[in-house]
Order: sequence, then structure tokens, then C-alpha cells
Amino acid sequence: MADITPFTIAVQEEQLDQLNQKLQLATFPDEIDAVGWDMGVPLADMKRLVTAWRETFDWRAQEKTLNDQLNQYTVPVTVDGFGELDIHVVHHRSGKNNAIPLLFIHGWPGNFLEATKIIPLLTRGDDGPAFNVVAPSLPNFGFSRGVQKKGFGLAQYAETLHKVMLALEYEEYVIQGGDWGSMISRTMARYYSRHIQAIHVNFAPVPPPYPWRAPLRFLQSLMSVPFSAKDRGYIARTFEYLMKGNAYMKVQETRPQTLGYSLHDSPVGLLAWVYDKLHSWSSDYQWTDEEILTWVSIYYFSRAGPTASTRIYYEASAPVPESAKSKDGDATKWTSLEQSIGGTASDHIRFAVAQFKDELVQWPTFWYGAMGNVVRTTEFDCGGHFAAWEVPELLVADLKEFLGKEGAAYGAIAGKAGY
Repeated sequence: MADITPFTIAVQEEQLDQLNQKLQLATFPDEIDAVGWDMGVPLADMKRLVTAWRETFDWRAQEKTLNDQLNQYTVPVTVDGFGELDIHVVHHRSGKNNAIPLLFIHGWPGNFLEATKIIPLLTRGDDGPAFNVVAPSLPNFGFSRGVQKKGFGLAQYAETLHKVMLALEYEEYVIQGGDWGSMISRTMARYYSRHIQAIHVNFAPVPPPYPWRAPLRFLQSLMSVPFSAKDRGYIARTFEYLMKGNAYMKVQETRPQTLGYSLHDSPVGLLAWVYDKLHSWSSDYQWTDEEILTWVSIYYFSRAGPTASTRIYYEASAPVPESAKSKDGDATKWTSLEQSIGGTASDHIRFAVAQFKDELVQWPTFWYGAMGNVVRTTEFDCGGHFAAWEVPELLVADLKEFLGKEGAAYGAIAGKAGY
């Protein structure tokens, strides 16, 4: 077993002092009257949150709560071409011998906090299968080590997380993921298919069924025209996001370093950048100031700094590196975002898609067959992009039905039915 060591969150007092000094010196732009959220985070919200961060928010109390609540470790793994990385991992066992090993993968601007609401629901197993939950901080996020070398793409994130599972002695496992967790899990299915038995995603970008790429699904699509009102709504929401809602993605894909100076130096800038997404991507969820500030503080105090987390966009969209083109047998593994979205996994890996009401990218559910062997799709009339945080009970119930006794993936892992 790897040298797995217990981990305790312990932000240095100097970091807290520096944060307070910067908040004391914060200045704000003006704002057009009655603009609301049309141009971004409203000025009144920002002033309220900055005042709370400076005067009433208690990081030490949040730190203690997390340390008391979570079993945290650092797991060293060696990633080909990048050396050893220390990965921060939240790991909770259910106590049942036949519990199902579950890897939970967060995205951006998520973090390991998203797992904190679902861990108790997954591990107790009194209303369905029980799980041993592994929730790492991705490299460059949270309290995992940052990467100082260019070329750390989706294949390397996949390798990292797979090796974390092996280090924890889980040879076979299932995955749950949203946002980047969806793309990374599908990349893992490409490289480590014999270890992964089922994948549950709540964010499922796939290419439309173009006739030259998916002729059968294209014909099925023609036969189903006109789409239902619900399907037309899904497509309209997706195109609205692609046309108006993904400017952040283009910046982080192309100029993460330029953006990073603001995120690293200005806690107010970081707060605005992350809070904009927490608010805009959730569905009627009433974020408390404490939740927002704890979430953003994880980024501010992260081991590699908040800029590092944005580089996943750049690396996933970058051209194939020369090291991945090598013909000598030692080529670097490489998967682009386009390949991840457009690839099809091995048939033995069963997929479930949970589509929540206000998710960013939504398609008619039969299009999701582009991912592989999709055996379950569920549509919810509530919830948004942060399903594990907004509607944890619904997400867990869907996952348990997928892997439970009547589910399409029951018995996916021999001897690990969760009961």
C-alpha cells in the first residue's frame, strides 16, 4: 500500500492575516441602476459578502468542522511524466464488507465539499446499497498538490484518480461525477475499463447525432421529429449556454494565466468569479453566506492557489502534445475534451445519466447513447449543476436505484452488492 497519511486542514495564520488585510483594502466598481444579475454579480451582494468575509466569517470554525466531520488523507501517486503527486482524499468506509467502492469526482468551480452532503447518505446503507466513498481533490484543486509542468490533461487526471483507487486497494469500482467529473470518468473508462464497472453522471455533454458520426442515432432523431416540448427546451437551454453562458470557459481555455493574476491576488476578484457560477448554475438553491465563503476560501487557501484550478480548461482543449505522438511505445496518454465528449466506452461499463432541471447542457435523453452502454436516464424537475450540494437526496436515490437490487447495474462488482 502507498504511504497514505492522515491529513488535517491547517491554514497558516499568516494567510488569514493577509486575507484580512486585502479585504480591508477592497474597493468596488460602480453599477448601473436596476441592472440586477444582467451584467454579473450585483454590487450589493459583493459588498455584503466581502463585509461578512472580513467581519463575521470564522474560517477556523469551518476548518474545525471539516476536520471533525471528514476522514482525510494524502495519497501519493506517481503520474507518468509528472512524478509523484500528493493527492488530498476524503475517504469514508461504510463498515459493510460488501460495500460498493465509489469514486466521487468534482469539477470546477466545485471541490471536495460537494461530497460532504452525500457521504452520510451513501455509507449508511439502510435504504439501499452501501458505499465506500472516495472523494479526492483533483490535482491543482483544494489541498492536492499542483502540477508545475505543461501537458497535464484529462488522461493524466484519469491516471491520477485511478491510481488513488488502487492505492486504497480498490481494484474494481464505480464512479459518480458532474462537470469535469463526467469528462474524467469517461476518460477513465477509456483507459481503465477492466477496473470500472459502472458510471453515474449528472452532467453529460455529448455531440448531437450528426449523420456522419452517428447515422443510427441520426435516423432515430429524424423519426422522433418533432421533438417534444421538453426536448426542445433542453436543446434551447444548451444552445443558450453555448452562445451566452460559457465566456468563462473560453477565457480559462485560452488565457488562464492572465485571469490568474486577479484570482490569486484579489480575494474579491476570486469571490466574484466563483460566486457568479454558484448562483447562476444552481436551481433555486438558497446559498448562505457561510456556504459561499467556505467554498471560496477552499480555493483561496488551496495548496496550488486558485489559478491552478483553471488550467484544466487549457490543458483539455490544447493540441495533442508531441510526447503523445511518439511512435516508440512510450507515448504520453492524451485525451482531449472533444475526444472525451465524443468517445464511446466499452459496452461492459454501464452508464446512468441523471438530468436535473437547470443543468447547463441538456439533450433529449436518447442522445446520451453516444457515451456507450447507457442503461438508465432520469429526468428531474428540480436541481441544477451542483446536484450533490443542491439536491443530495435525489442524486443519492438515483445512484442507489441504478446499483440497487432492481437496478440496471446491480451486481456490477462481484461480491460488492452493497447490502
